[in-house]
Amino acid sequence: MLTKAPKVSVPVVIKRILVRCPSTGKLVATGKTVKESLWEATKLKLPKTTCPHCGGSHTFAKKDVVLAR
Repeated sequence: MLTKAPKVSVPVVIKRILVRCPSTGKLVATGKTVKESLWEATKLKLPKTTCPHCGGSHTFAKKDVVLAR
């Protein structure tokens, strides 16, 4: 008799997308999140955020992003 292997639950890890303010060097939350497992395939739409540290508006590329919990 064959038995089914138990299902292994893989936790979904959601990360916040942060960028660094070019004026202050501080990290800025963009208000966007992504599943960590999908990050490589993710395309950023409207990569722009208003910075609470300097008051400016920053655009960013995927290479500029820091993923955080």
